[in-house]
Amino acid sequence: MSGLRFAGPLYGSLAATLLEDRSRESCALGFAQRVAPGEGAWVVAESQPVPEDAYERRDETSAVLKAAFVVEAANRARRTGLSLVLAHTHPWATGIPLFSTEDDRGEAGLAEYFARRAPQGGHLALVIGPEGCRARHLGGAEEIPVWEVGDNLDLRSAWPEGGETEAHERQIRAFGAPGQRLLQSLNVGVIGVGGTGSVLVQELAHLGVRRFTLVDPDTVEVTNLNRVLGAGPDAVGRLKVAVAADGISRINPAAQIRQLPRDVVDAEVAEGLQNLDFLFLCTDSHASRAVVGQLAYQYLVPTIDMGVSITVGARGVSHITGRVQMLSPGLPCLTCTGALDGEQIRRELLSPELRAADPYVQGVQEPQPAVVSINATMSSLAATMFIGAVTPARAGARFQMYDGVRGTVRPTTATRIETCVVCSASGALARAGAWPLPVRPADAGHG
Repeated sequence: MSGLRFAGPLYGSLAATLLEDRSRESCALGFAQRVAPGEGAWVVAESQPVPEDAYERRDETSAVLKAAFVVEAANRARRTGLSLVLAHTHPWATGIPLFSTEDDRGEAGLAEYFARRAPQGGHLALVIGPEGCRARHLGGAEEIPVWEVGDNLDLRSAWPEGGETEAHERQIRAFGAPGQRLLQSLNVGVIGVGGTGSVLVQELAHLGVRRFTLVDPDTVEVTNLNRVLGAGPDAVGRLKVAVAADGISRINPAAQIRQLPRDVVDAEVAEGLQNLDFLFLCTDSHASRAVVGQLAYQYLVPTIDMGVSITVGARGVSHITGRVQMLSPGLPCLTCTGALDGEQIRRELLSPELRAADPYVQGVQEPQPAVVSINATMSSLAATMFIGAVTPARAGARFQMYDGVRGTVRPTTATRIETCVVCSASGALARAGAWPLPVRPADAGHG
């Protein structure tokens, strides 16, 4: 995700605190992890209002910090390698606030100082008003989108301009032109483009998503043809990501599609997903869920995970179940809900060579039953959850269970573990590159 990412409700609470006093400007100081050099994405690790004794002066149109406070901030940025986020308010602004000429003058000197003192760069300025905010490179002109990531993916800075088309006129009636423009601006990743994923990518393309990253190491087999949407007999032997890309391109020939025929548990593949805007997890692997599920909280990339299960007994089908769960700050993760098997994760993270040599890995996993209509049901629930998370059409469910035998879809709740190693502030939440992902290292096959 490009831009500055706050874990919800950090931005909202910070803005509310700073704007309590509308009679004068207030400042805050944040520290952010840069996701990757040159990617234009930052994860805010912490942000606090500036204490009263740190101001040199402040009034209704300006605020100046004491030199000693600025030096201390620069020293910390240099010591930790974090980027500074210098925030202040325009309490009198209407709409999205603009940087003033006074801001331009003040930032010029600060940018020069921080470039010398904390040369890792990437420092940002943020101006907050009652109706939104605006961010940019400190002392520069290039604007940076500001996101608050929680139950929803909320854009707190200016919404994208233009781009909606007549093809989406019926959707615009539902969630407005701004919502449609936001959908079209997002860079969406889909992990696994087999049963559920192949349906989902076409639904997303119809919704107007234009930028895709598709991850799946597998090729189409004859036994996949009953459920991989867009795959006919001539697709057998082709990469699933290529078949999925063809389906997207038929809907929108201008779509930008990055194909990664790799396993997401490999370190370099997972690292390539950290700057995306939204992820869908459409695999049946515990290891992939462990990796992407943690990435969602660690890098503040909201993710929707889905799963389908058909149980066949002596008397035929006994259970048809499905689950759709959004993974994002403030929501319980897959560890909290008990959806992961630690031993299965260990086995799946082994390289093929190590797995063959492991005495605890026995037999071959039996293929599970799969039906296209049930996959499509879960994919559609996930696509609707996505709409509710990113557009003004706030479909509120963030965790749903499907019972195909009873014919019910019900929202459910789960308890978030306050000290969870994945989704809490004492664990991976908003740690970005300062915390390890549970990935397979690049040299795992050479042991």
